[in-house]
Amino acid sequence: MKITNNIFFSFLILFLLLNLNLDAASKKKDKKDKKLTEQQKYRQADLFSQALVEKGKTNYEEALKLIDQSLEIIPSEPAANYEKARLLLQMGRKDEALIFADVALANDPENKWITVLHARIAKEMGDSKTYLKDYKKLVEKFPTDINFLQELAFAYYYDNDLENSILYFNKMEEILGMNEGLTMQKADLYHNMGKDDKACEEYERLINYNPNEVKYYALYAGYANKLGKFDKAIWAYNKILELNPEDDYAHISLAEYYLKANDKEKSFEQLKLGMQNPNMDINTKINVLVGYYKGELSEEQKQQALEISEILKKVHPDEAVTNTFYASMLYENKKYEEARDLFAGIVEEDGTNYANWEQLLFCSLYIEDYERLGEDSEKALEFFPSYPLPWLFSGLSYSQQKEYEKAIKKLERGKDFVVNNRALLEQFYSYLGEAYNQVGNKQACYEAFELALTLNPDNSFILNNYAYYLTLDKTKLEKAEEMAKKAVDLDPYNNNNLDTYAWALYQLGKYEEALNWIKKAYQNGGDSSGVVNEHYGDILYKLGNKEEALSYWKKAKTMKDYSDLLDKKIKEGKLYE
Repeated sequence: MKITNNIFFSFLILFLLLNLNLDAASKKKDKKDKKLTEQQKYRQADLFSQALVEKGKTNYEEALKLIDQSLEIIPSEPAANYEKARLLLQMGRKDEALIFADVALANDPENKWITVLHARIAKEMGDSKTYLKDYKKLVEKFPTDINFLQELAFAYYYDNDLENSILYFNKMEEILGMNEGLTMQKADLYHNMGKDDKACEEYERLINYNPNEVKYYALYAGYANKLGKFDKAIWAYNKILELNPEDDYAHISLAEYYLKANDKEKSFEQLKLGMQNPNMDINTKINVLVGYYKGELSEEQKQQALEISEILKKVHPDEAVTNTFYASMLYENKKYEEARDLFAGIVEEDGTNYANWEQLLFCSLYIEDYERLGEDSEKALEFFPSYPLPWLFSGLSYSQQKEYEKAIKKLERGKDFVVNNRALLEQFYSYLGEAYNQVGNKQACYEAFELALTLNPDNSFILNNYAYYLTLDKTKLEKAEEMAKKAVDLDPYNNNNLDTYAWALYQLGKYEEALNWIKKAYQNGGDSSGVVNEHYGDILYKLGNKEEALSYWKKAKTMKDYSDLLDKKIKEGKLYE
């Protein structure tokens, strides 16, 4: 066949380069190959060069077809078998790749590239023995090749021979000298062998090799931390500070390690020093603090966080996040008035962050400044009209200011915005029940309480109030007794609950039982309640103890929350209901 395409000659040269010691391989071909004509040899070379072209174009299937045609002419050709194995491996066909790699290696066992490919396929197929065998052979032939030494070290590792793995990492170190990569690999091997002290020694060797390299101390600290050897980590970071007192993160890291070592005092001192660093940006510092103060904070931690926030305010006075963090820490430390002033300024400057509004509202709630709570709730609703909590607080504010009709409108509107929050919806119905009771709409009051109890049957507050209103209306007294008893069971030392249960029994004519429970209410803080003292007197009167009853009525008169009939009871010495 006459070859006229000049590209053939280019790829023939490439073929010869890739033929991987073709002269040596040709001596090992079977006898049939020796009978090939010159035309067949050129045809095989042409097919193989075309295959390489198609491979370069990523036409892998076409390349495989051409290689197969070339192998029909010379089945044992190492270069063609090698290229087919590479292609099949690239296509994820590992089992097939191994077959052709075996043929290539059998026909050219001294070729390093074929051996490398054979080892790679074995490794990917999880055949650690073959992987190890191939690289042992390569290292015997090329004892100073770093890549081969590294692969042999890994091969021993995969074969679970950690001692020999370390041996070959040491050989690499003899050639390359000390470096952090080798140190880290050897340390991990020692750790896997259960020799943590030896692992640490590797990092100490690295430090001794260059004691002024800050990075080595940081690597050692990180590794020691992973092993739980916090004393070594602390030593390493103190050395970093000796070498570089301005290190941005050394104090923060020391704070972490001292905390893990359970030295809270030193940990906090280091944290403060880290927070005083003006070169560390505020967002990084906040992220550090979020990690440091996670979970529910103790009172000591809250005080510490407040101290830290004061430091941040001095170091980063113009950062918005600083003011927000400071306000939040004031809030956590129950300094609600100071926190409220800060949050008010924050939302005035930028009202688009709902969390700031929420904390502002809770400040007024805890201060019990219901007028301000209402004002700020309305402002919050301008930004977040579909958020239910400002509606709830607006309704509560109106209720506390005895504007019950307005409260009902806010609460009825706001409850429709509650989504997947049973506790919040329960609170809406609870406030609605109270507001409807105040305007005399008993049916709506009871319906609201029923809905609240559907959401949470064990809400002792609602059970108590619902029961008490029923006793005042002298309706459904058995239901009132049942709910009041459940409230007492849930909260047995609450004098309000005890008083309501006693009053329900009283309304049912169970005066002896009522006396027993009103005594308990009295003993659990009810002695300072006008209602409890008046009820005590009423029960005693029903039991015939009129003089004693009068003394309790008189006592009630010195307090608050007694009934409109109390003065008449005292004046005439008689019970009026």
